[in-house]
Amino acid sequence: MSVFLRIDINIVAIVLLGTVVLIAYNRLDKQDKLNKVFLSTSLIILLETFFETITCIINGRPEQWLIPVSVFLHLCLFITAPILTYFWYIFISSWVVPSNAISGKKHILLLIPVVFNFIITVLSPMYNLVFFINSSNIYHRGPLFIISAGIIYFYLIYSFGLIFKQKKKIVKQEFLPLIIFGILPIIGGLLQTLFYGVLLMWSTCAFSLVIVYNFLQQRMIHLDYLTGAWTRGSFDYYISQRVKQKGNDKFGVVIIDLDGLKQINDEYGHFEGDCAIKTTVVLIKSALRKTDIVARFGGDEFIIILDCESQEGLEKTLERINFRFMQYNIGSKKKYKLEYSLGAEIFDSRYHSIEELLHHVDNLLYNNKKKKKSCAFS
Repeated sequence: MSVFLRIDINIVAIVLLGTVVLIAYNRLDKQDKLNKVFLSTSLIILLETFFETITCIINGRPEQWLIPVSVFLHLCLFITAPILTYFWYIFISSWVVPSNAISGKKHILLLIPVVFNFIITVLSPMYNLVFFINSSNIYHRGPLFIISAGIIYFYLIYSFGLIFKQKKKIVKQEFLPLIIFGILPIIGGLLQTLFYGVLLMWSTCAFSLVIVYNFLQQRMIHLDYLTGAWTRGSFDYYISQRVKQKGNDKFGVVIIDLDGLKQINDEYGHFEGDCAIKTTVVLIKSALRKTDIVARFGGDEFIIILDCESQEGLEKTLERINFRFMQYNIGSKKKYKLEYSLGAEIFDSRYHSIEELLHHVDNLLYNNKKKKKSCAFS
């Protein structure tokens, strides 16, 4: 019973977080960086919590064959732990500063403690550095345990500091859940370090992720049910955050309007009209990079955000889109062609707000459509 009382909180955490991960995997947009890091972090925490639970169950058992099993499980625990808290930092960084990619050099510097922890952990079965399992199959902390624990907490504390550093850039409603998310594992980890036998480190991490999933649902990338593109609401949230958090950021904006959708609906039916809309998004996506975004703005109108800073980069993407549509129309057996009008521009210091740019691009789209109609009647 005493063993169960030690591991009961871990069992609850595994069941709760495992259920949330299953739901999140089906509901969240797995292409989004924040969601990907959330799912990866959750899976590592589930493994950590599971390994920790098993080590508690077999700790002190007299069967000699369990000693190498215990050594292996503790190796997994201590090697994986700082990797997990590093992911914790990446997750918070992706949430707080989504447009700020971590440089390769910074990645290397941040991973040095992980590598050092790996070395002292791997050597522990021979030199009892971080931990050791005695002949009675009982786990003991080694003289370098405190260093390994310090490396683990370093990423948690660093993440917590990042929240306060970026406080002014965080949406007010998200600040409290971020604080909870950052501080719970620190408290749980400190209690587990100070009081031997208490299991709170990974269970508090699991509970934090369960809480955060609630807020992820509110800010997750909702997809348009018909096309798989982002919804208007998702786009509005994303672009407001991007401009707010990195005001000097340059990017391309393209608005595309599908020509003749009403005619397709009238002549071939609304099912065919829906097919035309879905095909349009497929063709647009095929011309974009993974970092680019397409959202459905209205019935037949789409907006694209491009990770490019120059007119040249913008034009190259427009050429790719045009080529995809041209290829499709040549090979299509449909009785109609998919054609579009567009407006495109780079968001930079010339524009005081994203609304001003969108208004300008919308005018370019209108002029393009008007010009095409004039040519058709001339």
